[in-house]
Amino acid sequence: MKLHLWQWSYVIGLAIVAPLLLLETIALHLIPETISPFLELVGGIMLIAGACEAFVLSVEGIAHNRNLTDYVSGIYASIASTIPEICVVFFLIFGGQYEMAWILALATIFMNSLVFAVYTLILPKDEHGNFKLPDAIMWVGSDLLAMGAVISLSVGLSMMLVHLFPITPTGGEIRQYLDSGELVLFGLCLLFVFIAYMYQITKYYGRCDPNSEDPYLSCDVKHKPMTERALVSLIAVASLGALLGGEALSSFAHYAINQAGLPVIHAALLLVIFGGTPEYIIVASSHRKNELDVALSNAFGGIVQVFFVIFGFTMIFSGVIGYIDPIYLGVDILPIDVYSVVLLLFAFPTLFILRIMITDDSKINALESVSMIAVFIMMLYILLVYGGI
Repeated sequence: MKLHLWQWSYVIGLAIVAPLLLLETIALHLIPETISPFLELVGGIMLIAGACEAFVLSVEGIAHNRNLTDYVSGIYASIASTIPEICVVFFLIFGGQYEMAWILALATIFMNSLVFAVYTLILPKDEHGNFKLPDAIMWVGSDLLAMGAVISLSVGLSMMLVHLFPITPTGGEIRQYLDSGELVLFGLCLLFVFIAYMYQITKYYGRCDPNSEDPYLSCDVKHKPMTERALVSLIAVASLGALLGGEALSSFAHYAINQAGLPVIHAALLLVIFGGTPEYIIVASSHRKNELDVALSNAFGGIVQVFFVIFGFTMIFSGVIGYIDPIYLGVDILPIDVYSVVLLLFAFPTLFILRIMITDDSKINALESVSMIAVFIMMLYILLVYGGI
């Protein structure tokens, strides 16, 4: 049987990661500690790449069975492709790296926004130089961007005030940390908003309707049919790869911070670039196959899903684990410092400019794409240069 490229990636990644995890479990150090983390990085990326593609294929099978539109099935595929990133966050939090998980989740927003902006630059344009965006982005996705921008700005400003003015007028001291209850509350709010978004977009833009005047709804499902047994097997394989790959990348993060001495923000951005590579490949592959709906939904979904799903999960799981962590005992889990505040505040211009560019005329042109790219590059530069000080 001839294996596909993603299957080779999965098998090779599994062959690298599984023995390393076994040796680590039994405390047998056969591989030098200076080499092992980089093997985990390479193996984890390859394993996650294969797992992402397996998740996407399983979602495509579900889309065929449920008669979903290409755009909405792409949204669900994009959600599935975030599972490996959630696994990375899970193992970071489980290892007590709460701030690293927070930074990783937020830094992913900037990188995915840059990918979305670059992708809109190469989309086919009409005679006026515009690309018409799907109504699902214009009427539902833009609302989600507005909500995310307001949430990031309000919470970020509140944290900044606490950081700058820790002493109350009466002489009392405001604590400089978020506790488990606050993290769980904020995370649940984000997830509830995203659930409402998925309900709205699935109900009104999810089903193919051959009689619809909207080209994104008047479609024929083109995905291959898949049996229930094949779906279950594919999801199981993808889940295993996501768990093992996530654990491998989190191990590299521990090495990068504790042994290599990289600043937390630099290590987070490094993981974002490597860990997000499979999603970027999915966008490029879908575009190459002229599946613009799927590529666009993955590129756009990589922004809103990171903020509402991955960041929401990060806060909820940090609160839950921090509550039982004997070191923190439910309080002082996430420090309110310059890094946590700046990253959250930076999410506001990122989401806000996307909202403005989308809702002005529901179209994207080269000028808007270049403007977004310039903004995102400047923010990433600030994070890279000043994040290591």
